[in-house]
Amino acid sequence: MLKKNSFLLAILISFNIFSQEKSIDSLITALNNNVNQDTIRVNSLIKIAYYYIDRDMEKVLPYLQEALTISKAIDAKYHSVSIQNEMARYYRAKGVWDDAMKQAIIAKKEADAFGTKQQKLVANSGLQIVYANSGDDKKSIALALENLALTENDPPSPSRARTYFDIGNLYLKIRKLDLTEQYYTKGIQMCHEVGFKPGEMVMKMSLSNLYKIQKRYEKALEFISEPLAYYITTKQTVRIGSAYMQMAQIKSSQGKHEESVPIYLKALQNYEDSGASLHFKKHILQNLFIAYSILQDQEKATEFNTAYKKLKDSIDSNERKALTEKLKVAYETDKIAAQKDAAEARTKLAEATSRQNKNYFIGAIIIAILILMSALFLIGRLRARKKMELITLEFQETQKRLEIEKQYKESELKALKSQMNPHFIFNSLNSIQDLILQQNTDSSYDYIVLFAQLVRNTLNYSSKNFIAIEKELEFLDVYLQLEKLRFEDDFTYSIQSINTEGLSVLSLIVQPFIENALLHGLLHKAGKKQLTIDFTFTDHLLCTIIDNGIGRKEAKKIQERQGNHHESFALKAIQQRLEILKDQYGTDIGYEIFDLYNDQLAIGTRVEIRMPFQKKY
Repeated sequence: MLKKNSFLLAILISFNIFSQEKSIDSLITALNNNVNQDTIRVNSLIKIAYYYIDRDMEKVLPYLQEALTISKAIDAKYHSVSIQNEMARYYRAKGVWDDAMKQAIIAKKEADAFGTKQQKLVANSGLQIVYANSGDDKKSIALALENLALTENDPPSPSRARTYFDIGNLYLKIRKLDLTEQYYTKGIQMCHEVGFKPGEMVMKMSLSNLYKIQKRYEKALEFISEPLAYYITTKQTVRIGSAYMQMAQIKSSQGKHEESVPIYLKALQNYEDSGASLHFKKHILQNLFIAYSILQDQEKATEFNTAYKKLKDSIDSNERKALTEKLKVAYETDKIAAQKDAAEARTKLAEATSRQNKNYFIGAIIIAILILMSALFLIGRLRARKKMELITLEFQETQKRLEIEKQYKESELKALKSQMNPHFIFNSLNSIQDLILQQNTDSSYDYIVLFAQLVRNTLNYSSKNFIAIEKELEFLDVYLQLEKLRFEDDFTYSIQSINTEGLSVLSLIVQPFIENALLHGLLHKAGKKQLTIDFTFTDHLLCTIIDNGIGRKEAKKIQERQGNHHESFALKAIQQRLEILKDQYGTDIGYEIFDLYNDQLAIGTRVEIRMPFQKKY
């Protein structure tokens, strides 16, 4: 959330370079017509860089570097501050936060030393973004208050509007959403009052994001539509991608995953065309994986999951290389400095020796040897220290990778759970529909009451990995009461637990197996139908489900006669979920299904589920 708002603010703070965009052709023509190393050329270079930063980032840095070189050579301090601010913005947009921090600090120092009031406001806002991204709230708030003081007595202006926006972002971070909306609205109104259209669009995007957080989805869509249309008209591909991504996330939050997918794809295409930060592309790929998983399009889900992993590994690898090269440069610099110090010491010793007579010659040699030994000792310690820093870096990167992998597995697990829940609810709704069509009013009313309780528990438990075993038993009992209404008096069941006090179990893991036993084992059985469910705990937790149904072979024959060849989705999702949990917890997790016979006559099925658990005490 913070990085997204930082990206929007990064767009906003450099709008003051020129408020109405010129065509790139006229800007390049003006640049080519002036080869003089003067402020006119510097202005052209800054404007071209500003144009490309929202359309083709790979072209930005050379223009800014040339502009900075010229401004330093001709001592154009005012232009130098503007360039430093724009370079800080470039690194933020690329997601290179270490370089963004360094550049923002330089811009702040130069603006404070000889910048205009407007340049100070821009520099403060830029540095505020990187402090907020690094988690340094104290410094971020101090800069926002400094900008507020600078603009307190000003007439309405883009600078004052930006200050309201900064404060709104700070309130968003500490979750004071009403105040966030209040300051965003003030900023939008002031931008509209002074005709500052680019700032108004950025702030409306942020307000849309706030409404999404508050689950006010229609308002969120209303406030994202105008900025999207504006950016399409002005051909700002980076901002188009950002707007599409936000719109797709709103659709996903509404559960409209089919509508979200094409919008995510548009966002992905715009980010690829503009060369924007790979981190934004990574988030889109992950969202596409989750959306396709929920839509049960496993081929597409696998495609985008593979692309996500590949990009994530590439980003991690580039970060490790950059850090390693940085340490190597530091090591070589320190090594050269140490060698230089040692050489200077030896030179001084030689000069002292030449001035001394023979009586001090032996003493001078001893001193030289001691100095040489000290230098060698220092160099040795320096090498050991740098080696230890490299080892520490590798260890930290390993920890970071493991944490990311853990979070990713958890996101996969949540996606699988979100697939199961609608499947289960649709089956229950079909059962209610059957009773209503049979005009069984009493049973349908009882079924609806139980179903409401079951849906409430399902929605509550689906957001949790583990729940108390007592709640799981209660959940299964309500579910079986519903099924008993459908089977009437022919169906009996029992639920038992042994030595399970104080345990928490995986939520919603057992119900699909029970549903499978009822649907394929007991539904087609004539006469009494029995189902037993036992939870036992010794050194591991085991759930045993036994039915006296027709058996798997006979059930398969019935399925083939009915033309039903598909694999149970719920069991497939459960199997994937158990595989992820087995990898995550490293324990013996899984299930086995056994056919029960009496003199080669099928008398039912037994399912044994080995489950992970947590102890409360």
